[in-house]
Amino acid sequence: MIAILLLLLSSTQAATFLLVAGAERRHAQERTRGEIEEATRVFVQFLAQTIKQLSLAVRLLSSDYAFSSTFARLRNSDDPVARATLESALQNYRGRIEAASFIRLISSDGRTIADTLPAEASAKLVIDEKLVLRAEDSPRLQATKIETLGDTLHLIVIYPLLAPEPSVWIAVGFPLDAALVAEFRRLSGFEIAFLHNGKVAVCTPALEHASLAFTPDSAGALQTIDINGRPFLGLAVPFPEDLDGNTRIAMLSSLDTEMATFWQLEKILFVLNAIALLVSGIAGVLVARGVTRPLISLSDGVRRIMRGDYRARVPVKTRDELGDLASAFNRMAVGLEERDKVHDLLGKSVSPEVAAELMKSEIELGGEIRDVTILFSDLREFTTLAETQSPQALVKQLNAYFTEVTGAVESAGGVVDKYIGDAVMAIFGAPVAVADHAERAVSAALAILKAEESLNQERRRQGLSPLRTGIGISTGPVVAGNVGSASRHNYTVVGSEVNLASRLESLTKETVYQARIICSDATRLALKGGHALRDLGETEIRGKKGTLRIWAVDPQSGE
Repeated sequence: MIAILLLLLSSTQAATFLLVAGAERRHAQERTRGEIEEATRVFVQFLAQTIKQLSLAVRLLSSDYAFSSTFARLRNSDDPVARATLESALQNYRGRIEAASFIRLISSDGRTIADTLPAEASAKLVIDEKLVLRAEDSPRLQATKIETLGDTLHLIVIYPLLAPEPSVWIAVGFPLDAALVAEFRRLSGFEIAFLHNGKVAVCTPALEHASLAFTPDSAGALQTIDINGRPFLGLAVPFPEDLDGNTRIAMLSSLDTEMATFWQLEKILFVLNAIALLVSGIAGVLVARGVTRPLISLSDGVRRIMRGDYRARVPVKTRDELGDLASAFNRMAVGLEERDKVHDLLGKSVSPEVAAELMKSEIELGGEIRDVTILFSDLREFTTLAETQSPQALVKQLNAYFTEVTGAVESAGGVVDKYIGDAVMAIFGAPVAVADHAERAVSAALAILKAEESLNQERRRQGLSPLRTGIGISTGPVVAGNVGSASRHNYTVVGSEVNLASRLESLTKETVYQARIICSDATRLALKGGHALRDLGETEIRGKKGTLRIWAVDPQSGE
């Protein structure tokens, strides 16, 4: 009850906090949006004006008569001196254009004629025919492109060279470096980055080593970006004059800075809510302490019962509903303790599967038809062995033998139905139905002979005579269920196949067969293969009409 009250109180406080936080966050984001949008608009206008000035410088160079004359005179010359003179002229004119990093002369098909860049850098910079075609289609005969050269982003402007041959173009590169964004950062207070092909190419120091994951189709939409573990609000807009659309301008502002006032208010609200919850919790505990103690005692008792400790009891201190509940719990614990003793005793008398069947809530006499495999095992010359041993020693040796037989049966998924003197009757396929019950029975029989061999080695060391087991196996329909009276019953199987398994076990005594394991033809047909079966022919079985084909399972089989 206290938990429910605290939950309701905390839910109300959390809802109030979220409403206030949401309103303040929306207000801060709207304010920041306006500031970022205005700063972005100013910066884009600044870049557009800068590009316009750079383009004008390129046009002035293209119309320079001395430059055009020098190019016309030297462009077709194969003289290395002439080529060096042309490149020297390009370097000279590059120095005249403020902020220009290189000048390149190209043909209409994009081929480089002359370049101020070193050979290695020139090979990495591609100004192809597409840019020339774009300039030819432009009313101003001009085109721009954003490219990276080394670690620096460049704005490239091309314009036709006014030479005698109009098929020559001049390309001038201007670096978009950190100084450009740093200056605007100083003026606006916002962080700026140039994004080229989705990666940061140029940025202010706060954005270094950051991955600005702006959604590609959200140009102009304010987004929250995590940068080095800090949240930023920002938007990305296309770079002016970048007709390829590969470059964008990102303008960002720290959310921590914008939301500093809100964070302070949030801390105050959080502390007040925590104090309110603490006071409410202490008051609730003091009020409900007398009610919760009996429940805690009951809970401890239930946990002990769950761990199997059926001796758990709880004190009964009151005569109210909680006292009645404690008394009922104690009566339940007594019943469970008695039931556990019965189950433990039953589990030692029958197999776990049969015990589970007998422990069902409703036990009725009768059974159902099941297709199973029956295994009978019996010790040879047991009477002689009994005459030479004391009863205590004989029981000890039988228990050791039965332990091995039971282990082999249960490992194969069978159930030991009963012990008959020195004989063992086992069932495969009941009470738990399995499809390969014949396979399991044969595997258990082979395992019994193998365990017998190990047991005999120990008996020889003790000076005892070895044991020798005969096993009969039959497969077919039987009646499986509870047999007996209403006051005393047993789970077992009844049918002719049970008798047949016993008769087959008796045949192992006859020296004519020389077999330790004999199975019926039905068992052979139910096997999947992999066993060494030996045809023993047909024989008459007491209790069966006609003759029955039987088979020997050799211990040397491929188990």
